[in-house]
Amino acid sequence: MKLRFILAVMAALIIQGCAQTPLSPKGEAVFYALQADTMLRTWVSQCRDVSPRARQAGLTARNNWWERNGPFVEGADFGLAYNIVTVTDTRVETGARLAMAMTWEVTERAEETVTKLMNKAGDEEGREELCIKILGQYNQGKWDLHGSDETYNELVTLQRRSVNDAETLDLRRGMVELKTQRQYGRSLYVVEKLSKREGCPNAEVQLLKGEWPYEIYDVACPGANHLLMRCEWGNCLVLQ
Repeated sequence: MKLRFILAVMAALIIQGCAQTPLSPKGEAVFYALQADTMLRTWVSQCRDVSPRARQAGLTARNNWWERNGPFVEGADFGLAYNIVTVTDTRVETGARLAMAMTWEVTERAEETVTKLMNKAGDEEGREELCIKILGQYNQGKWDLHGSDETYNELVTLQRRSVNDAETLDLRRGMVELKTQRQYGRSLYVVEKLSKREGCPNAEVQLLKGEWPYEIYDVACPGANHLLMRCEWGNCLVLQ
């Protein structure tokens, strides 16, 4: 297993942003922060069942990384939500689909990358080594949010706006929901994909709790079977 190659792949994904679509500096900062957070959550999720040691490393890395970087992630998420509700105004479905698409893309990228690297690690021992190595680096700050000077400055600005303009965003969002009488979950596309993987295609998905970043969905499968899914920042799991 070549850990240098694995780390290079991770670094390339985290810093490249949405390479297929040119973004503004603010857009690059938003995508960068949300992708980095999702990447960590995906590592934690996939390493959880590798071994007790890997599970503990994941919990430690997530808590310490979030303590250092959480305000930037929240600021980036605020920037996405604020821009969507401002641009789309009462066209709530358009704004909701933009948010779903962003959530799905960052989740898809992280899942594909981590799964590929875990497969390259080989057996259980190799996966545990990989998990401990990567999660240890998250814990030590190697994958903290920095980026270029421009990206870092945008993240600082977004974090400040998330504090200063939070009431404005809540007010505008409330006006939209009151007028349209509809509420959308940002993890919908992720839930639909996970439903198919769980053997539940063409499911009827209903948002039960939509207090982003925490969402709960009821998934009605053909044949009257049901799945309950809990999502945190777009990372979704089937509840047993």
